[in-house]
Formats: sequence, structure tokens, C-alpha cells
Amino acid sequence: MSVTPHLPTSRPLDPISAGIDETAAPTRRETAADRARAQTRSRLLTSGTVLFAERGLHCTTTHEIASHAGVAAGTFYNHFPDKGALFHEITAEGLRELDARLQIGAHPARRLRDAVRSHAEALVSFAEDHRDLIRILFSRESDASAVQHGVLDDLAARIADGRRQAITRGEMPTRIDPDVLAQAVVGMWARVVAWWAENPERAPREIVIETLTRIQLEGTHPSVGRDPEPSTER
Repeated sequence: MSVTPHLPTSRPLDPISAGIDETAAPTRRETAADRARAQTRSRLLTSGTVLFAERGLHCTTTHEIASHAGVAAGTFYNHFPDKGALFHEITAEGLRELDARLQIGAHPARRLRDAVRSHAEALVSFAEDHRDLIRILFSRESDASAVQHGVLDDLAARIADGRRQAITRGEMPTRIDPDVLAQAVVGMWARVVAWWAENPERAPREIVIETLTRIQLEGTHPSVGRDPEPSTER
């Protein structure tokens, strides 16, 4: 005699005990159309970066960007309302990556020399990987200049804060004002990095990093004797 196995009764899943949020919208699967749209947007961003670096924002048209990306002129406006929106997305993404690289080596307990070299390495590596983006960020065009000032102001604030900590630890003389030094340093960085990104063969990357580091730590005349620290004795 055959015996029918006893199967447990199936009960509806309790969403609360299962940890399911019934109010959450179901995740929509990515379709081929979604992937195609993402690829088109990526091509527009790449083409915009190349053309903005070569010609600047004002001398580049949306038609040129679309043509460079290999899409119809009208397709551009399916992704961006105008070239300014594309420009700002490119620069915003670039700044996020640059900031991430600078943050990797940031640590308040690091020695001054290590911190200075870490910043120089991050900037040079970023310029090496994103030559076109560096040309955009440090362009002299009015729109790019507004972005540039934001970048430099942020860098200057970090440098000044780091120098104040170094002074507190006794690693820097008190006669050097942190804010003045920070402005001088970011001005040097912007010019050197933009100059080097135009043609990396001008100097080996290690030389650029070492020179930027030494100038910040030793000045432009390291062999010249320095004045002693002002005496605090009365």
C-alpha cells in the first residue's frame, strides 16, 4: 500500500516577521532601453569633456557635442537642458573624484611632510588621469573660473587648517601665516598642475611631486640660511 507523504501546509508569508516593507516600491529591472540611454549619456559626458577642454564652454555648441558623441542633435536635449548643465555635471563629478583622492591621504595625525607629499601625489595623479578635466577646471573662462575658485578655496582651507595643526605640534615656525601660505600654495598647485597636464613630458611625475613638496616645506631657496625664530625672552 502506497503512503502519501505528509506535506506541511503552506501559509502566507508574514511581511512583518520576514522583514519586508510592504510600502516599498518594487525594484524595476534595467531594460535594454535603460542601458542604451545610460550609454548615450556617458558618450555625451565624454564628448563634452573633450570639447570643453579644447575649445572652452562658450566656443562649443550642443550640436558639436552631439556630433562628437555620434548621436542626433536633438538627442542631446533628452539628457541635458543645455550645454551649461552638461558642463556643471562634468565639473561636479571631477571635483568629487579629486576630493576623494585628497581625502585618502588626509589624517590629522600625519606628519607634515607626509601630508604635503600626499596632497602633491593626489593632484599629480588626478592630472595624469584626467588631463582634459584639469584643463576645464583651471580654465580662465568665466564659468570655469567660478568652479576653479571653489576648488582652490576648499584646498586653501584644508591647507591652512593643516598648517595650524603643524604649528601647534611645533613642526612649523609661527612667523608663517597659515592663510597666506595656503593661498600661495594653491596658486602654485593650480598653475603647475595645469601646465604639466598640457604636456606630461615636460617633467617626470616624480620630479613634479618632489618639487611641489620641497617648495612647500623648504621654500624656493632651501640652501639659504633662515632667520632664527623670534625670541620670546624678555
